[in-house]
Amino acid sequence: MTARALAEWHPLRRVVVRPPGMEAFFGLLEPYTSLYERVFSLSKARREHEELVETLRSGFGVRVQLLDQLLLQAAGRHPEVARELIERVIATVAFRGVGARRARREFRETVRWLDGDQLIQTMILAPELRFERGRGARSVSSFTTLRVPLTNLFFLRDQQAVTDRGIVVGRLAKPQRRRETEITSFAWRAAGEPPVAEIRRGTFEGGDFLPAGDFALVGTGDRTNATGVAEFLENGVGVPEVGVVHQPRHALLDTPDPMVNMHLDTYLNFPGDGIAVGQREMLQSARVEVYVRDSGVYRRSHETRLLPYLEKDHGFRVIGITTLEQLCYATNFLTVRDRTVLIPDVARNAERVLAHLGLVAQRQPARYSRLYLRAAREFGQLRAEGSFFPHKQEARELGLSTVQVGLENLTGAFGGAHCLTATVERA
Repeated sequence: MTARALAEWHPLRRVVVRPPGMEAFFGLLEPYTSLYERVFSLSKARREHEELVETLRSGFGVRVQLLDQLLLQAAGRHPEVARELIERVIATVAFRGVGARRARREFRETVRWLDGDQLIQTMILAPELRFERGRGARSVSSFTTLRVPLTNLFFLRDQQAVTDRGIVVGRLAKPQRRRETEITSFAWRAAGEPPVAEIRRGTFEGGDFLPAGDFALVGTGDRTNATGVAEFLENGVGVPEVGVVHQPRHALLDTPDPMVNMHLDTYLNFPGDGIAVGQREMLQSARVEVYVRDSGVYRRSHETRLLPYLEKDHGFRVIGITTLEQLCYATNFLTVRDRTVLIPDVARNAERVLAHLGLVAQRQPARYSRLYLRAAREFGQLRAEGSFFPHKQEARELGLSTVQVGLENLTGAFGGAHCLTATVERA
């Protein structure tokens, strides 16, 4: 087993991804309940994903594996995996109404003739077939309903974290996403990389984990809760120190909106050894409980704030970004090696993000108008100066090398390059 990552800036060797499929089509019919930020073009999103994969493979020599292929190849090698895949598909499809028993029996008898893509897509869509009899001997109407399709499965960061110990399978907070870990956990086991731990009682999502060498950060809030953090500290990680970061409320929002900074990696990331990129207001207000490992157990040491924890306690140079850049996923980059990152084109993304925020502010002015006005002001300044991240003086001084990829459609689902990739192995 090679799944292991000690620091975000260690050379990236292997990632697993999954392009958005038919499930995203259904998610875009109603973005809000699908946990998307806004409507976007699915065909363009797929091309963006292809560009991301090609850049990792050709530009950096990263081994990129597709989740579906990982599972199907394992099923081709191991009959027991193939049998489990078939049984999972059978259990996923529901039949109701007139003739349901016959249809269920026939599906069980013929499901093995479906191709691999059909099997996996069936698990993701979770169809239910309901039959109603009309007039006539064979007049039976079939109505197909999708029971919460996994519209966010292409964000492969969240279902697990890869630590110094290996793969830790999480438990996703939102019911729309809860089944995702059933598929990814199955895929890891089938591929011969069984998880070292699984979160079963609390909630834990991979976007809330950032390894940093001799310490690590774990975010807690809307997506990862205290019970999940406790399970993670008990079984999932072994570095000397862990900072548990409490999700901060945005200073311009009187009432919290956890989607503004749903995961730790939406307002903080590490592009290199001793370098952090983050929204300084959030870093200053975020409370951190520091846990130190003693005799194999993490014990709470003290409490501080995230900004001084990074700058003073660990000597990081923090590159600050604006509110607008944070909303445009400027920190949701993927570090490929020390001081080299793959990042969404923040400037291209800004217009769409600002336009959507303007619509939200019109509908709920009391809640979002201050945030919109700040972002609009920053947009004009950043565009005039040409200083959208990573085009900042501090980044140049620190020698950051960046490759920008167009993800303005994919970011419409609330995530960037970091969210789209499950890091499996860093050297």
